[in-house]
Amino acid sequence: MLLTAKQLVDILDCIRNGIIVVNREGTVVMVNAAAKNMMRFEEQVVGRPITSVVPNTNMLHIINTGQSEFGKRFVFNNKNFVVNRTPIFNGDTVLGAVTVFQDATELEEALTELESFKKINQELEAIINSSYDGILITDGEGNVLRINQALLRVTSLSEENFYGKKIDDLFNEGQFFSEPIAKLARVRKKVVSGIQEIKTGKEVMVTSTPMLDDNGEIIRIVTNARDMSDLINLQEQLAQQREVSDHLRQEFNRLLEDELKSNEVITDNQDMIKILELTRRIAGSEVIILLLGESGVGKEIFTKLIHIWSKRKGAFIKVNCSAIPAPLLESELFGYSGGAFTGAKKEGKPGLFELADEGTLFLDEIEDLPLELQGKFLRVLQDQEFIRLGGTKVIRVNVRLIAASNKDLSEMVRERKFREDLYYRLNVVPITIPPLRNRKEDIPLLVDHFLRKFNQKYGARKIIPPGLLKGFVDYCWPGNIRELKNIIERLVVTSPGDIVSEDTFCAASQGVQPGKERIAREFPSSQQASGVATLKLKEAVERTEVEILRAAMARYKNLRQMGRALGISHTAVLKKIKKYGLSC
Repeated sequence: MLLTAKQLVDILDCIRNGIIVVNREGTVVMVNAAAKNMMRFEEQVVGRPITSVVPNTNMLHIINTGQSEFGKRFVFNNKNFVVNRTPIFNGDTVLGAVTVFQDATELEEALTELESFKKINQELEAIINSSYDGILITDGEGNVLRINQALLRVTSLSEENFYGKKIDDLFNEGQFFSEPIAKLARVRKKVVSGIQEIKTGKEVMVTSTPMLDDNGEIIRIVTNARDMSDLINLQEQLAQQREVSDHLRQEFNRLLEDELKSNEVITDNQDMIKILELTRRIAGSEVIILLLGESGVGKEIFTKLIHIWSKRKGAFIKVNCSAIPAPLLESELFGYSGGAFTGAKKEGKPGLFELADEGTLFLDEIEDLPLELQGKFLRVLQDQEFIRLGGTKVIRVNVRLIAASNKDLSEMVRERKFREDLYYRLNVVPITIPPLRNRKEDIPLLVDHFLRKFNQKYGARKIIPPGLLKGFVDYCWPGNIRELKNIIERLVVTSPGDIVSEDTFCAASQGVQPGKERIAREFPSSQQASGVATLKLKEAVERTEVEILRAAMARYKNLRQMGRALGISHTAVLKKIKKYGLSC
C-alpha cells in the first residue's frame, strides 16, 4: 500500500530525530516537527534554499559529491548536534539529500557530569589510600564500607576483622576492649573522640565524625585513627626542640607564603623579590612583556606566573622559535586554509595565535624569528588580527604576548639581525632575570628544594653535607637553575650512600668540581704540600664527622633517625654531638 504525502509527513513527525530533506537544487522540501523544535524554526522553511535556513550546512556538498557523512558534529543556535547526511538517488542520479540529526547537548552534559564524578571518586580514593592515618568508613547501620591500609598498620588487625562486619562486632568478638568510638558517634549523632584499646596491644587515638542527610539521618561515619606511639614520639621531639621548632615554624611559614605567592619560585634575593612584585603588578594588564636572561634562569616559570595571575580564560601556549624550521613557522603561528600548499589539510589548520585567543602566547627565543616574518608578526601585535596562510578571511584575536630571549636584542638590532620597530614594540616592559651566580643566597634554598623533590620522587634519603653545599655556592653555574636541578637529580640517582660524597659529585657533574677544588685547598697532596703544614689524619676525620653530624641534624628530627641514617646507635650520636659541642 502506497502512503500519501500527508501520511508520510505524519510518520516523520512521530520520529524524535530531526529530519530535513532538500531537492537537487538545495531547496527544502520537508522538515519534520522534531527538526523545527530543535532548530527553533519560527518561519516557514519549506520552499526556501537550505543555505538561507542553515547557513553553514554541508548539504550542497553531499548533493554535489553523492557521498554520505555520518556522526558529524554540527553547531546551530548555540546547540550541538550529531548529524548524518545522505544523498537521495534515483539510479545513478542524485535527486537531493536528507539529513538526520539529534541534540547532543544533554548527552554531552551528562557525560561531562559523569566524568566529573569519576574524577572526584578517583581523587577521594587516592586521598584515602595516601593518608598516613587509618581511615574507616561505615554506613548508618554500622556496616564497614571502606578501610585503608594505614588502618591495618595502626591497629595490627587484618581486613577480615573489618569487611563484611559491623563495627560493633569488633567489640563483641573481643578485638576492642571498649565500645567502638564509631558506634558512640552513631548513637549520639555528633563527633566523638577517644582512645580505643585493641586486643593486639595497640592504643589508638580515634575520632569518628557522622555525616547526616537533609532529614538528620546518619548516612556515613568517617573514623580517623592514629597510633598513640606516634603521638608520644612527637611530644618527646617537641619537648626536646621547642625553641628550635618555633623558629623553624616561623621560617617555614615565611618560606611557604613566599612559595605560594611565587608559584614555586624559591628566592631570598632582594632583586628577585622586586622582580616578582613587578611581575604581579603588571600581570593583570594587557602590556607586552619581554623576559631577558641567560638560559636556565626560569623565564618560562615567570610566563606561567603571569598567565595565572592575569586570570585570562584562554590557554597558555608556548612556542620555541628556534625549534620550528623557518619555512613552517608562519603556518604554525598563523595557521593555513585548505589547499594553501601541497600537503595541507583539506579543512585547514588554526595557528597558535588562534589557539591562544583569550589566553597567553609565549614566544621563547624570539631572536630566532626569521626577518621575513617579523613584519607580519609586528602587524599582528599592533592590530590583533591576521589572515591565515592562503586564506582571505581576517581573524581577530585577543592574545596576551610574552616574549623571551637569552640574547642581547639591542645588539642584534644594530647588526640588522632583528627589526628595530619590532624590538621597540616588544620592549614595552622588559624584565631581566638575574643569573644564579648573582643569587648565591638562593643556592642553598634551591638545593634543599630539589633534594627534597627528587628524594621523594625516587624514594631516597640523600643528604648533601655542608662542605659540598659550600662548593655549590662557590660554583658559577653557567647553566643556572636548570643545571643545578639536573645535577641534584643525578646525585640522588647515582650516589651509593645517603650522604653524597665529593667524589660522587665530581663524577656526576662531569667536570664541574667545586667540591674537589675545596678538598684540594684543605687537604693538599704531597706534591702540593711542599712548605705547607698538612692536616693530621685525626683532625681530618674530626672535621668530616662534624660536617656529617651537622647535615644529619638539619635533616632528621631525632637521635634515633640520625643513628639509623649514619649506621650507629643513637647513644653514639649523642656522645659525638657532646664531644664536638654541637647544638642539638
